[in-house]
Amino acid sequence: MNLAQVARLLARFAGLLTLAQVPPLVFALTEADHPVLSPVTGFVASMVVGVTVASLLWLAGRRRSGEMFRKEAIAVAGLSWFLAGFLAAIPFLWSGLLRHPIDAVFEAISGLTTCGGTVLGSGANPSLADTPRSLLLWRALTQWIGGIGIVLVFVALLPAMGVTGRNLLSSESAGVGTDSFQPRAIEKARLVASLYFVLTTLCALLLVAAGGFGWFDAVCHAFTAVSTGGYSTRGSIAEFGSLGGEIVLTVFMFLGGASFAVIATNWRAGWRCPLILIRSGEFRLYALLTGAVVATVCLVLLGQGTPLPTALRLASFNGVSVLTSTGYATADFQAWPTLALLVLFCAMFVGGCSGSTAGGMKQVRLLVTLKLIAYTVRHFVRPKSVERLKLDGEVLPATVISSILTVVLLWLVCVVLGAMVVACDDRLNFVAALATSASMQGSTGPALTLVEPASAANALQHGAAAATWAGTPNIGPLGGFGDLRPWTKLVLALQMVLGRLELLTVLALFAPSLWRR
Repeated sequence: MNLAQVARLLARFAGLLTLAQVPPLVFALTEADHPVLSPVTGFVASMVVGVTVASLLWLAGRRRSGEMFRKEAIAVAGLSWFLAGFLAAIPFLWSGLLRHPIDAVFEAISGLTTCGGTVLGSGANPSLADTPRSLLLWRALTQWIGGIGIVLVFVALLPAMGVTGRNLLSSESAGVGTDSFQPRAIEKARLVASLYFVLTTLCALLLVAAGGFGWFDAVCHAFTAVSTGGYSTRGSIAEFGSLGGEIVLTVFMFLGGASFAVIATNWRAGWRCPLILIRSGEFRLYALLTGAVVATVCLVLLGQGTPLPTALRLASFNGVSVLTSTGYATADFQAWPTLALLVLFCAMFVGGCSGSTAGGMKQVRLLVTLKLIAYTVRHFVRPKSVERLKLDGEVLPATVISSILTVVLLWLVCVVLGAMVVACDDRLNFVAALATSASMQGSTGPALTLVEPASAANALQHGAAAATWAGTPNIGPLGGFGDLRPWTKLVLALQMVLGRLELLTVLALFAPSLWRR
């Protein structure tokens, strides 16, 4: 392990994160003074700490150089998210917005991992309405940075560092394309970043033009929709009362869950690029599941007496939001009927496509698992048959299939173990513990808990927040995680990073062999 090289790269990462705080600092200097909070102090202090950390890391690695190999790539990919989480938390803490350090770290890591779970508006923390705009901008910016960061790490940077689809992240790259057909890493990174920027700009413009959003709200929601992050400037998207805005956000959440890797790989195809994307088996499954989630939830709501336009509007927006792990909400869906909750709970596990900003296990792993199940059934009927599993015309090696199954199993095990640990918090019931674990690891944000039947009916009819059962904290789409124990929030923050980095990268940090020379 070349620790000096790792330190040098982490120094650059810390420097870029510090530089990203300049826009919200400028915004803080121009906004009206808050009677209690001091965003300027928070950003200035954070930038001082960031520059200091970056300088120390740079000094630690200045005298040594060398190539970037697999171990160094894993270390940088894993450690950078933890380092960023602590640095990004400083503006929340030193501005006075969040008084508990763990709350600040939770909010920052939730932003950078594009999870979207928040502590604001719950516990002793202020609501979004009482939060200065500069800090709301910083929340949105952390998600935008985290969205492009995770795509570049898995799509461009790791292959450039020798970590290709054939070793560490083979299951993530399956179906995206082989190394021989991928553009050079730098070119691919440029294409992905350009696409990300164009989609963000287009989303903001459409929110202003078609959604009636103000420029500040439009920019913040563009940041968090394309990154499938889910931080909003208000407690619910329904507060905007904009059908056009909901349609725009739904479209860009769906695009954020599509594979940036496939688009970047086939960018030169021009107008044929969307056709190539549609021919991808993973994208077809993604579109099919999106339609199935929306249709099922819509039918369930219709069965409860909800008018068709309202049912379709609620099902489309909230269904796409959960499947793409964005976390926006226009209703307290934890008060919906059981079948709708089961559909949304399963959607938390699946997530979007590989090479996208969405979380979850990824559609490609579900697709390969389904193909393997079908192959096993056919082979059981005809045991002497010889068949190879293919994905988009490519034969899947046994090592890739094994890696996919391992990650799927590991994902389920980590969700169950996380739920068991979180359940030690006596404020959470079984449903809340399991849903919270799945939501944090899948980067969804809002979780589910049991609600009072009477309040559930009222919430379904009038769109209000349902009362939770037996004093359980409201961790649903209209609630927050501020009421949980501090140690619980630390566990959840770890699960966010674990799920965001596809499990293996974080678990590898605890392997002694990684740190040996």
